[in-house]
Amino acid sequence: MRDRRFFLLAVMLSVMACGAPPDAESFDLEITLNTPFNHDFTMLTTVRIGQPFELTATNGAVTNRVSGTLRAPASGAYPLDLTVSEWASEKSNLRDTTKLTLELGKTSGFGPVSSFLYVRQVTLRRHEPHLKPK
Repeated sequence: MRDRRFFLLAVMLSVMACGAPPDAESFDLEITLNTPFNHDFTMLTTVRIGQPFELTATNGAVTNRVSGTLRAPASGAYPLDLTVSEWASEKSNLRDTTKLTLELGKTSGFGPVSSFLYVRQVTLRRHEPHLKPK
């Protein structure tokens, strides 16, 4: 009986997901870290306007945490309040907060130090659901 309920729940969720209209307010946010702690480490998450997000990912011994809020567009650009933390140890870590103005499909770079050693890149795109297997 329990297996049957689980199967029914999975089928219902699948049908609901397939029948849902595309969400025009969802975006894919790609953050690439290129610092002494992370070499070309990329994180991807889906965000919505006005809803805070937080993403945590590890890269070896480094714990990376990205959080922020995407704001409604103004003049075609989306304001993003973004905090990035790269934590290797108590004495070896980086954390900074920045305000970005993102255009869809264009990569913006920033970093805690004006240097090629500390580069973080952010790209915002309209959310594209994954293709369903046939």
